[in-house]
Amino acid sequence: MARKIMLTGAGSQLGRTIATLLKTQDDTEVLALRRDELDILDEAAVRSTVERIKPSVIINCAGFNDVAAAESRLATRLPVNTRGVFNLAKAAKEFRVYLCTFSSKFVFDGKKAQPYSEDDDYWPINQYGSSKHGGEEMVTNLLENFLIIRSDLLYGGGNDFVSRIQRELENGNPVKVSNDFFVAPTYLGDLAAATLALVYEWAAGIYHYTNDAGNGINCYEFARAIAELSELDGSLLQAVPVLETDFGDPLSMPKKAVLSIERFREMFPSLVRPWREALAAYLVR
Repeated sequence: MARKIMLTGAGSQLGRTIATLLKTQDDTEVLALRRDELDILDEAAVRSTVERIKPSVIINCAGFNDVAAAESRLATRLPVNTRGVFNLAKAAKEFRVYLCTFSSKFVFDGKKAQPYSEDDDYWPINQYGSSKHGGEEMVTNLLENFLIIRSDLLYGGGNDFVSRIQRELENGNPVKVSNDFFVAPTYLGDLAAATLALVYEWAAGIYHYTNDAGNGINCYEFARAIAELSELDGSLLQAVPVLETDFGDPLSMPKKAVLSIERFREMFPSLVRPWREALAAYLVR
């Protein structure tokens, strides 16, 4: 019997990537829904859709991910990270569906010297992180059969950090990039593969997945690698504190919220690869 998967947020970068990968899987029926087909903020629509489709799995890729916009104002779509996730969790509970949704390193404050484990205490310090924390609580308070995947600095879908660095350097523009904000860059294709590996094992609870960056790399180091591997002029990159960066809102950012991926690595060691290897594979694809 085919596994029936309902994919929400199918028009997002992550949603498109997962939908493409799902099409290659045997014994899997995929119903990919864009926002115009199902807005997860509509509780009645979520319930009726789950009741009609009768999926065994929901993978939720819908979300508000503009950190700067969330921090500068309470954006009108920000509740998709909380209320929207609650609507999915409520329907999943009623119809006994396994729910997978995504969260972020921004649920942490970035003050820990070592990478954060899945069991570390929450302490979001901005609106975006608070919304992701709220969504996690909606799921964990309602469900036992769930999967939450936290990740970091996704690229590979088009309008992302990698493409913005490339565009500015191609145009000969100097770019200020932070040397005190640490990340574990994550290729969307790798996150999609990791997600399906966990889902097909019915993994339960919270997992972290990023490309392996150890204790993290700063954004300037990442930008230098992008320039080098893209054969662009890295001398245009200027290393500055995050308060002076050209990217994002620096005011309430967890400077070193790197995620430990050891729980995932124990299950699927072959699906963990170094950040630079993943970046090189993406850029030469």
